[in-house]
Parts: sequence; structure tokens; C-alpha cells
Amino acid sequence: MTINHITRTEINIGARATPLITRVNRRAKRLILKVDPVAGEIHVTAPSKRAVPEAIRFAHERIDWIASQLTDNLRARPFKNGMKVPYEGIDHIILHDEKLRGGPRIDNDVMPVIRIGGRPEHLNRRVCDWLKRQARLKLTESVDRHCAELGKTRRALRIRDTKTRWGSCSSDGDISFCWRLILTPADILDYVAAHECAHLIHMDHSPAFWRVVRGLGADPRRAADWLNANGPGLYAYGVASQPAPDHPPA
Repeated sequence: MTINHITRTEINIGARATPLITRVNRRAKRLILKVDPVAGEIHVTAPSKRAVPEAIRFAHERIDWIASQLTDNLRARPFKNGMKVPYEGIDHIILHDEKLRGGPRIDNDVMPVIRIGGRPEHLNRRVCDWLKRQARLKLTESVDRHCAELGKTRRALRIRDTKTRWGSCSSDGDISFCWRLILTPADILDYVAAHECAHLIHMDHSPAFWRVVRGLGADPRRAADWLNANGPGLYAYGVASQPAPDHPPA
């Protein structure tokens, strides 16, 4: 997609001033409206610069629909001192101590906490980096166990910052996961790992595929129910809020 022009303005959704980002894409055949509930942004694409005013009107005409997509539980949740984080599905409190040396660590003496040092302005990034490392460790363990059960060999295992997919498996055997799986209960993380490993045998979602998944000890129905109910809100963790500019750039 070739973007030729970008304009940033605001649109009022109830009492909330929300960033409205208008893009011109000459390949677009119509106006396209999308909402990013995590970043709290509205994106509208116009086929030409001349159509930008129409695109803005198009967004204003659909305020009710936009409001329904911008639910508070999906808004960006950067990690902060004192914040609850569902590490492996269990609430932990982030406790920041600038004098603490070494990497983040878990302390369960009184209540589950994640202790982290460093400068306050780096806290969100440091927690994200640590959670990504933990996700890689847990997912590598699950994937390699399931691959051994299946007698299959994987290729690369990648940890990504995705917004819509928990995992994927390429036809070449490369497996990718969303790092926020470390926020889910252990059996949910293991289900996603089993699901992607099963694709090393069947690249579809046929009955034979689901037999392989269940043969790995995973419960697809429970995992789907849990992810449908709780998954969307997890994508907001670690996302830094992006305030709208005071006025559109020149």
C-alpha cells in the first residue's frame, strides 16, 4: 500500500477527544474506516486528497459505531508502578525501585509481585522486554515438547508484537507467537503452542488437525472460550498511549 498523504486531527466520541488519522492511498477504490481500540485511534483512508473532507465526514457520520469499538477495557495499558499484571494468568503487582540492580524478578513472599529497577521512564519498556523473554522461554519449552511428541522438527521460533493473532505456523515450519501469551494461564499458552505445532502436520483446520491438537492434551473449546472472553484486553498491555498533536502537521 502506498500512502501519499497523512493528516492528524481529532474527533469527539462522547466527551473524549480521539485522534483521527486520515490517509490518502491512490490505490483505494472507496473510503475505508478502521478503529484501533488499543491505541485509541481512528483511521480513515481516502482515494485522493480531494476526498479527504468526505472521509472526515464519513467518520463523523459513524460516531456511534466508532464508540462501540472504543471500549475502555481495550485502551492502551502501559506498565506502571503499582499496576496489576496477569502474569501466567495470575495477578502480580509491579513494584518499581530505581535502586534495584539486575533484571526484573518475581517475589512471592507476601503477594505475587514483579520487582523492577531502572529509571521510571524506562519501566514500560523494561517490563515488556522481560515479559518477551519469559514468553520465549515458556513457549520454546511447550513447542519443543509437542514437536517431540509428534516426531516433527520446527524451524525458527519467533516472538512478535501482534494485535490480532496469538500464533502462526508457516509451511516452512517457522512458528511465531504473540508475546502477550505470557499473560494467559499456563494451559492456554500451552494450547496455542500445541495448535501451531499441529500445523506442522496439517496446514488446515480439518477434523484430522483437531484430533492432533487434542492428542497433545490441549482443550480447544476451553481455550477458545477463554481467549474470546479475555484475549482482546490483553493486547492493550504494554502499549504506550500516543497523545494527539495540538494541530495537524503542516
